Amino acid sequence: MSIPNYLTLFRILLTPVFFISLVSYTPEKEGFRLIALAIFVVAALTDALDGLLARFLKQRTALGQMLDPLADKILLVSAFIGLLFVPTLPFRPPLWITITIIFRDMILLFGFLTLNFAAVKIEVQPNLWGKLTTVSQMLLLCFILLEWPVAIPLAFLTVTFTIVSGIIYITRGLKFLQ
Repeated sequence: MSIPNYLTLFRILLTPVFFISLVSYTPEKEGFRLIALAIFVVAALTDALDGLLARFLKQRTALGQMLDPLADKILLVSAFIGLLFVPTLPFRPPLWITITIIFRDMILLFGFLTLNFAAVKIEVQPNLWGKLTTVSQMLLLCFILLEWPVAIPLAFLTVTFTIVSGIIYITRGLKFLQ
């Protein structure tokens, strides 16, 4: 197993610790928000670092190409679901944005599993819109946890990236089926 893959596994292992910290936050327990923020930032940085190391060290693997986006989905979906349990944060995205983000990832996962079940050989290839979506979702979560008002307009930009990237991935998946 390569160093980038270990970083990806580390990100997956950080997710439940992050989630527990996030949902434990109340205004009386301010430390949990800061712990959740620190864990999330570390997890987000491992996402960037594992990709850079995989390219720089020439350690791109099939496992890494599959595991990295899955680790992102686990972290981000957990984070957006966790926000539903923390009504005291001042800048949370509207529920419909959270639902859009979660359903897009569920649709993509269902599509991926369907293609695998249909024995369609596909290579997981992120595109610019997918990367923009991931980065904007991670930034949005950081700004929410930092309680910065810029989270409000960023939420709308994030949902735009989420929808556009979802359409692109769905279109790509349908081409594989044909």
